[in-house]
Amino acid sequence: MTPRERCVRVLLRILSSPYRFTLQDLASHFEQPTIEGIKEDIRQIRQAGIHVDIQKRDRFYYAILPETGFRELQYLQPLSELDKAKIVRALDYLGSERDRMYLERKLDSLYDFQRLGLRSLRRPALDRIDKLESARKQKKRTILVNYRSNSGTIRDRKVEPFDVDVELDTLQAYDLTEENPGNKHFLLSRIERVAMLEETWKCEEDHRYQKTDVFRISNNDQELVQLEMDLYAYNALVGSFPKALADITAGVGEGMYEFQSMVNADFIGLSNYILGNAGMAHIRIIRPVRLIEMIIAKTDEIKHKITC
Repeated sequence: MTPRERCVRVLLRILSSPYRFTLQDLASHFEQPTIEGIKEDIRQIRQAGIHVDIQKRDRFYYAILPETGFRELQYLQPLSELDKAKIVRALDYLGSERDRMYLERKLDSLYDFQRLGLRSLRRPALDRIDKLESARKQKKRTILVNYRSNSGTIRDRKVEPFDVDVELDTLQAYDLTEENPGNKHFLLSRIERVAMLEETWKCEEDHRYQKTDVFRISNNDQELVQLEMDLYAYNALVGSFPKALADITAGVGEGMYEFQSMVNADFIGLSNYILGNAGMAHIRIIRPVRLIEMIIAKTDEIKHKITC
């Protein structure tokens, strides 16, 4: 990834999640960046005429917000045409024609959660997100009312919410369930409603944030994956995993796309996607070799089961 490409990706990452990332968070997301490198990216973005805001909490958090003004849940509001035009014009300074195509496509869908297959702009979803964000900021415990788990059970979960990711539809929280307490991932769409409690956090020292990839798999052990795909595979990926859109650029050939992202080292989610869409050579794995070996092994295993 060139410095210019990284600069554009830093811009998009801050755009997609205002006041969520510190310099260290941004540096750790990319392959070989340094905090000084990210500072230089932000300086370049500012020189291009884009305002980068900083919010001081326990650390410094960065944001690029639309200038239209709104009271709450500003990270869910759509960019105006003026906002989009201003950012795209910045690419005359920041990047290449390929960068421009990538950014224009991303901006068209960045805040359009309905097109991304999410329902986060509809009530009562906004109410759930708003309460969880308030609880996180105030360090309050909450009840996830009638949470639907993978096991098929529906029950209340008492938690300490410490990270809300609307695009991934995930909540990271410390689950206070007596039989199995600990850090858990919850899907926002599986929460019926949120009841905010007056109780403050008691387990903050045990909170452990985990990196979550575009396949919604949480694992701090991640590996860089690069795929080449055609339109069929592109549509399948974005349709099932909307946040992958931020990591897709135009490919070398006509009608081809390139996906490059940090993915959980076990390739959970990704391997199923490849096996489900590679039957007619829709996907080519560029790296890592370990992923190629895993797909070959899984394919051989499937063949063995079918023929036995």
